[in-house]
Amino acid sequence: MSKGGAHIDCCECLVASRSVWAGIDRPCFEMLGKGLSRREYGSGQVVFLQGDPNAGIYCVRAGMIAIRRTDANGNSALLKLAYPGDTLGYRSFFEGNEHRSSAEAIGPAVVCRVARRTLLAAIAESPALNRCFVSRAVSDAENAYNTLTRQVALSNRGRLCQVLVDLTARHGYRDDDGSDLLHLPITRRDLAAMIGTRHETVSRIMARLEKEGLAAFSGRMVRIPRLDALVASMEAELNG
Repeated sequence: MSKGGAHIDCCECLVASRSVWAGIDRPCFEMLGKGLSRREYGSGQVVFLQGDPNAGIYCVRAGMIAIRRTDANGNSALLKLAYPGDTLGYRSFFEGNEHRSSAEAIGPAVVCRVARRTLLAAIAESPALNRCFVSRAVSDAENAYNTLTRQVALSNRGRLCQVLVDLTARHGYRDDDGSDLLHLPITRRDLAAMIGTRHETVSRIMARLEKEGLAAFSGRMVRIPRLDALVASMEAELNG
């Protein structure tokens, strides 16, 4: 049931086909729907906190969610961004542990949650659902390995170029002059955390990219005259 009490039909969800639930049949969807809730979040609102007990699995229906982890010294780092169709909390669900990271909305977002008890019952009844989670776990592990491999091969400059290219693919748009424009959905400190460096280092790299004519920065607005040139600059490090 949703917050307002209306029934939620997962089969009608616009992002189900690209989520972990893709491939399960309608009876399984109906079983999940019995323990499903949907909530709208405002910017900065928390979906779950690091250390909270796992209450189920979350699916991003709309908007963007930041996944953060806090170390023993209280320093918070952005690990990744989750988009519609992405599933959150499934590792802690299967491990039976508390959440290892926190999730918060960046801008307006809609997130569904399948309650833990309902999901356990559905998994017991549906081999297809088990296969879906195994497939997702393998895919996530492969993506994490590929990301780590690229990060090892790239300098801080190359990593920033990679993040800018990825964010442009998600959030960018083409200007009349043919350049790509991107309004950064995250802060520069978050950018630094994503590439594993300091905020001051990111600022220096941005100044270097501007000097090279590869990008221009004004607050959170980024102008990339030629996206292919930015990609080529990054790939030159990988092939060098």
